[in-house]
Amino acid sequence: MRRIVVKTAVVVVLVVVAVGAASAGLVLAMFRHFNTAPPQMTFVKATNNLEAQRQDLAYFRQLMELDRSFTPAARTEAENRIAALESLPTPLDYPHFRVALMKILALADNGHTHLDSGAGAHSRKLPARVAVFADGLYIVRTTRAGLALLGGRLVAIDGKPIEIVMQRMAELRGGTEGWRMLYAAMYLIDQDILFGDDIAADAKHSAWTTVTSGGTQTTVMLNADPARDDEPFIFTKRWISSEPVPSLGDGWYTEQPDHPLPLALREFDTAFRRLRLTNSCAMLIQFKSNNDVEDQHIKAFVAATESDLRSNKPCSVILDLRYDDGGDYRNTVDFARDLPKLTTPGGRILILTGPSTFSAGISTAAFVKQAGGERVTILGEAVGDRLHFFSEGNRGCLPNYKLCVSYERGKHDYSHACADWDVCFWLNKIYPVQVETLEPAESIRMSFADWRLGRDPVFERATSLLSSAGS
Repeated sequence: MRRIVVKTAVVVVLVVVAVGAASAGLVLAMFRHFNTAPPQMTFVKATNNLEAQRQDLAYFRQLMELDRSFTPAARTEAENRIAALESLPTPLDYPHFRVALMKILALADNGHTHLDSGAGAHSRKLPARVAVFADGLYIVRTTRAGLALLGGRLVAIDGKPIEIVMQRMAELRGGTEGWRMLYAAMYLIDQDILFGDDIAADAKHSAWTTVTSGGTQTTVMLNADPARDDEPFIFTKRWISSEPVPSLGDGWYTEQPDHPLPLALREFDTAFRRLRLTNSCAMLIQFKSNNDVEDQHIKAFVAATESDLRSNKPCSVILDLRYDDGGDYRNTVDFARDLPKLTTPGGRILILTGPSTFSAGISTAAFVKQAGGERVTILGEAVGDRLHFFSEGNRGCLPNYKLCVSYERGKHDYSHACADWDVCFWLNKIYPVQVETLEPAESIRMSFADWRLGRDPVFERATSLLSSAGS
């Protein structure tokens, strides 16, 4: 009998080892297939700027070829533009070259495919930060140099109407309008981009014009300085909060609302939150990422949240994904699919979305929608990408200019079955999801006046719906 038990145990161990090895092999194969390494560089040191630029264009072409999101027509246009740049008798300056490459990658019209500055680029940044509201762009942070602009609505840059400027900036990134506008707002503070796209007249200065609610117009000439080596990447979504940003450094002034920030906008740097709502049986759950953020661990949060929900099921849940711009959907997929079972029978789930809901944030919303069906209602703004997009790629940097290409190779399609094993991301076979739409049942946006009053119209509408339903 003992021998039988030992043999059985050995067989079980061997099976576990075999399954583990097969799983590891599958993960490795998937990584090699989709996260393809950038091509090996074979260039000799360039002898002049024109040769350096042509080397960069040759390598840029190789990186672009790895990206699968281009349509045939878009790829042809991209190739034609690269050829035109290669034929130039003199090199472009760095800012104009950068913008030209950004426009080429934007032809893919894919939210993930993009060009960014690599380490040591030291692009010049303006001392102002802009938040996007329903009624325009507002200056919410600035140094003393731009203090007269703080709290004003941005109406022009170097004499050009902001509508025209934003239209030009939106041509530098692919994807949905909402996603492109978020990045357009980020590009405004990059003087290299403003100069490279012929918005600004020179590479060091830019005149910004704002107007107050009372109609007072102010123009300030801002000086751009090279970005610090440790310059943090702070996405546009962060400027919706007036809370301190230590990584920004000293010497910054912040526009403050006239009333405290609403509940869902507090503790903005806390990436994962759950709160039992006062005088309600409902719970608010927030994700601002699908990855760990510094010392905040998403798996630990999910496990604690599931335990909390099981021990005392809420009657309804408000799942706030408005600022979840992605990561690894495997960190939330089981939670998202189980969420309807973690509320009381028939309990409502209200998903809050916006243009910053991107990539794995969209995946999480789709998993909840698929699992909850008619119990799920989406409020806010459209998510930041379409239900079909390409991601799961890699990044390669040019040999001379400090510019890097993010190329994408794995297709996600959350509205149709994806059967091409060469293109469709393999994990989606393990975690299938298909929804008709993620469009909000009610489109709701926040104005700057709402923000000043401490109001969050999307969250307010969600709590109102729960109150009317007795939740």
